[in-house]
Formats: sequence, C-alpha cells, structure tokens
Amino acid sequence: MRLNKLYILTAFLLAANFLSAQNYQAINGSGYAGSLGVGNNPASIVQVPYTWDITPFAVQAKQATNAFVINNYSLLSSPSNATIVTVPNALKRFVFTNQNIRLLNARINLNSKSAIAFGANIRSASAVTSSKLTWPDSSGNTTVFMGMNGGNLPLNAEFRGSAWAELYGSYARTIVDDGNRILTAGITIKINRNLAGGYANASNLNYTPAPGNTGRYLLTGGNLQYGYSSNFDEIDSSRSASANGKSFFQHSMAGISIDAGLEYILPDDNGDGEDNGFSYRTKIGISLMDVGRNRFRYGSRSSSATAGKAGVNDSSIAMAFSNINSIDDFNNGVKSIANTFISQSGTFNIYQPARVIINVDQHLNNNFYLNGELTLAVFPLVPKNIAYIKDMNLLAVTPRWETKRWGAYLPVMLNTRNQLWVGGAFKAGPLLLGTHNLADIFSKNKMQNGGFYLALTFRSGKSNDGSESEKSAKGSRKGRQSLECPRL
Repeated sequence: MRLNKLYILTAFLLAANFLSAQNYQAINGSGYAGSLGVGNNPASIVQVPYTWDITPFAVQAKQATNAFVINNYSLLSSPSNATIVTVPNALKRFVFTNQNIRLLNARINLNSKSAIAFGANIRSASAVTSSKLTWPDSSGNTTVFMGMNGGNLPLNAEFRGSAWAELYGSYARTIVDDGNRILTAGITIKINRNLAGGYANASNLNYTPAPGNTGRYLLTGGNLQYGYSSNFDEIDSSRSASANGKSFFQHSMAGISIDAGLEYILPDDNGDGEDNGFSYRTKIGISLMDVGRNRFRYGSRSSSATAGKAGVNDSSIAMAFSNINSIDDFNNGVKSIANTFISQSGTFNIYQPARVIINVDQHLNNNFYLNGELTLAVFPLVPKNIAYIKDMNLLAVTPRWETKRWGAYLPVMLNTRNQLWVGGAFKAGPLLLGTHNLADIFSKNKMQNGGFYLALTFRSGKSNDGSESEKSAKGSRKGRQSLECPRL
C-alpha cells in the first residue's frame, strides 16, 4: 500500500517527536554529563568536576518500526518527496516512539560530597505491537487482508501511549570515600501531570471461510478494548486553541514517580588536567528508573466489545468502517458487528517504563573512554496484567573522546527488537548534537528507525572543590584541592 501523502509522514514524525526514556546515549556514564546525567542515574550528579551546570533546553526523539519504510527522506533532505511503503512480509509488527523535552534543568554542587539537581521535563512514549501479520503491498481490502492472514490466526495487537509533564528534584551524596573507592547514592522525586493517555487491545481475532466456496470470510471471535483520557472530551472546536489547551490541562490528573541509583568509582590519583582530580579508572552505575504510573479518567467513548455476532463477514466489516471521521463513527461501526458492546468508566493506569540500567564506564587513556550499558525492563517480570510503556533500549557500547569543551562519540546500540544501530554525536562547548542512527543522515530509506538529540549545557568556570575541611580530608587527591579554573 503506497501512500505518497506528506501529511502521513508528518503525522509519524510528530508522533515520534512528541510522543520516554532519556536517551542522550552518547554521554551516559560520562563525568561531564552534569544535569543530563540525572536522567540515567541520579547518583551521577556528585562526582562532577565543576560546581554547577544549567541545561536551559534539550530535546530527544527516538523511533523504531518494521511495519513500513520511509523512502526518499533523510535528515539532510526535504520530506516533500517522501513516500511511505508498508512492509508486506509476514511479521510480528511493532512501532515504538519516545521523546523528552528538558526545560531549565540544573545541577548544583552543595559541597564535595553532595549535589542537587532539578528541572522540568515533558515526556511521552508510545508502542504498537502485533502478532504475525501479512500486509498487502497494494490497494487491498478486507477480503484480501483476511485471505492473506488465514495462516496467522488468531490475530492480536496492542497499543500503549502516554504523555506527561514532570517537575523533579534530585539529591545525591557520597556515602563512602576512603581514598581507594567512592560510592555515591542518589534519588529523584518527580511530581507528574498526566497530560494524555490511551490504550487498545485486540485479542484472539478469528475467522473462517464462509460456506459454499464464496470467497467470503465469517468473523467467529475476538475481543477489543480501548480507552483514552477524558481530557480529550474537553476539546471543543467552537473554542479557541488557548481555551481548549487550558481545559485540557485542568482536566488531567497528577501523580508521582521516583528514580534511585548508586555509583561505584575506582579513582585514578594520577589524573590531572581538566578532571581537576575527578579522574577515575572505572565507574559502575546501577539505577532503577521511572517507577510510577500515569493515572487517567476514562473518556466517554472508551469501550470494549466481543465478536461472535451471527452473519458478520468481511463485507459487513468493510462497510462498518468505510466512513470513519470520528470516534463516534468508529464506535458505531464496532456496535454494528459486535456481539457485545460495553462502555468503559472509572480510571485506568499506564505505568511508566520502569527499568534497571547497569552502566560501566572505563577510562582507557588520556581523554578516551569506553562505556557499556545494559537496560532491563521491570514489568515483563511482574506476573500481572497491567498496561505499561515498553522502553526499546537493551544494550549499548559507546567509545568516546571527551574533554569539558569537546567530545566525539560513536554509540553502537542493540534494541529490544534486535535492531543494530550505529549512532554518532559531538560536543562543542555548550552544544551536544547527536543521532541515534547515522543511517538517518547517509541513507534515504532509514528515517523510520533512529532519531536525534540536542542539548545546550552551560557549565561553571569554577572547579568543584568543596569546603576547606573536605579538601584537606581528600589527602592525596590533589586535583580536588586546586582553585584553578578548568582548562579548556
């Protein structure tokens, strides 16, 4: 099915850029990450070689899919000639997106043993997955689709999506420092405003050929359940955009979530230069991120339905959904073919992408480092039928050359869908700019997989020295006693 429509491409890119993970992958584990590091491990904000930093703006977006291909488009070209082509093969299909916008994030060193960080973020994530499906690569119809997927029954699919704003505060402190090892611990508390959410489950869809060799198919079973946040019901086309936005926000719900982490460091007392005594041989971080849920009231048109109504075939299904212009039209179509149809009420939860991150950062020599990171999702281990956002990160290895002012990074990432990406990033003064997949730049058919990140971070010119008593207690770590401004 070829769709040479710019608005479809635009809708996908907007979804990828406004639909939760932090994913400034190049700097994960870096001692220079500063306020950006809190999104990977709140314990990382203490052992930083400058007293404060501010990130007034940062944005990150990532998307991955095997369901379609965007042709004739890259980060260096115009989308005006782009086409979207569905992948016709029999596949377990997926579409993942996540995004965050960071506003006025800051990190401040209280002394040589403790630091705080705070700021505001807008985050969102969505995921669509399905059982094995064959999708016609032409202008197919319901009959063609059902004929091609008779061997893939039963059919299943699900969608999860959530967007939220958060105000966060972090505190981290060194709890062990005996000259040979350093252990820091940190925690982040986030107050959330659950802006939008929705889910859909389609399960156990079955059908059989109709009697008489007619080429028709009878729908014999299936379940459908879908819900969305009630603040969408507050949108009124007769009101101004600002009035709708205010009402939309006011009818959202609040929540809370937490992050926690530890960082274990083997210092290198021979470190000098820019690290100002914060040089290390090895740094190991472990963190538990995004433990919390986003709670929503059901929208008035949220519903569940079961199939099994006598006489429903591919023709009646096509007719039921032939003219859908609103969710009411969709509901009416479902009612016409459903055996049962029930409205949903009350509240529902979509859990944030809780995960354990294990990060190991090895200082090789001079300004060269090698970082390895493993991300393990928490909720697949919980034996409960709950809706949660799936994070796509799994494994990343990032060699980097980095100073306070300059940096070059080459992250290699394997995601949970076995896609291998080679990314790239650079740092120049306050600017960090990177792509999750270099193919987004050099190829014109890879934009559906990858994404980008950009951050502006301004750092103090004064080193992280601490009080006189603390500097004296550091003993041999001479760099931390320096009062020099950092070298550039």
